[in-house]
Amino acid sequence: MKKNILFLVLSIIPLFAQVKTEVKSEGPTIEEVIKYEGPKARIAVARFDVKAPKATWEMGDGIRDMIVDALFKTGKFIVVEKDAIKDLEEEFKFTQTGWSKKELEKGTFEVADIIVVGAITGFEPHTEGTSGGGIVIPTPFGIGIGVKKEEAYIQAVIRLIDVRTRRIINSTKVEGKSSKSKVGIAGGAGISGVILGGGFEKYKNTPTAEAVMIMIDNAVKEIAKMVPESYYRYGSKELEKTYKNQPDGFRGIKWGTSIEEIKNLKVVKEEGNQKECIKTDDVLQIGKAKIEKIIYSFYKDQLESVIIETKGKDNFENLKSATIEKFGESKNKSENEWIWEGEITTIYLKYYPTDEKGILKMVSEEMKKKIESETSF
Repeated sequence: MKKNILFLVLSIIPLFAQVKTEVKSEGPTIEEVIKYEGPKARIAVARFDVKAPKATWEMGDGIRDMIVDALFKTGKFIVVEKDAIKDLEEEFKFTQTGWSKKELEKGTFEVADIIVVGAITGFEPHTEGTSGGGIVIPTPFGIGIGVKKEEAYIQAVIRLIDVRTRRIINSTKVEGKSSKSKVGIAGGAGISGVILGGGFEKYKNTPTAEAVMIMIDNAVKEIAKMVPESYYRYGSKELEKTYKNQPDGFRGIKWGTSIEEIKNLKVVKEEGNQKECIKTDDVLQIGKAKIEKIIYSFYKDQLESVIIETKGKDNFENLKSATIEKFGESKNKSENEWIWEGEITTIYLKYYPTDEKGILKMVSEEMKKKIESETSF
């Protein structure tokens, strides 16, 4: 008789003593993302707000730290530190005291293009014990087999924000859910119906920890999927080779040239340290493309970028052809957008179908770093 009971228990345990996980996401697996070797996106992660009643503020910091670690390990992102800025500033100032051999150069801090913000909106940790949530499977031998199901759940809302424009690029919800079933023997008289109760042992790896890790896994996959292709433009071996005929300015005017040194300029817009000008003697044609206007942008009276505008689909196609002929095929492109990444000059070409408007923007990398270091944008 005892052998029969033991056999029955052992045959039922595998049906319940297992971990069940639910993945609420689509996209590449973490293993696929880790193998990534292409261009990277520059990203930072802010602290997560805590809006779930059963969650604590420490959990918000913990989720943030785990996502930072997970994003870094994918190899798909340049993760910029956000929380330790004060510590970095103190270390920077220390080099200016004369105690170190070399003073750090200003303007070397990188700024993220995207910030990940989020909030824990749902949290239900697993509970242990014999009360509630359990069932007892009756057997013909007057002994109930107690089955206790432990479930854990966590949910977060994640938003991606463009640092320069403050626009929300994308938003999504990620979840993690895990459940375990424990089996024990509940003694007692055999009665009709289900006998409540049961004995359970303590699990070392809890469903709560499992659910959190599932959510982190989902969050990384969703972030990688939501970041637009145009933001992946740093660090790839192809991009490091740059592009042909990389300019150091526009039409003989080098980046950083003082506004006073350029003739026939007319200021059309001024805001703070920024000025936009046109040249009254500019030739408004590039290749076969007729140009609407060419804007020279200055930061603290130094040339930092040039914007060229066209109207009409044919004009844009002519401008694109001239750009590709001059600088070669773009190594980083998406629909209606092309980017030539360089260590001296980065070129952005974009077409807006609704307005039939084309924009070619040439940006000085050195001036861009200067602006970022002085304005945090």
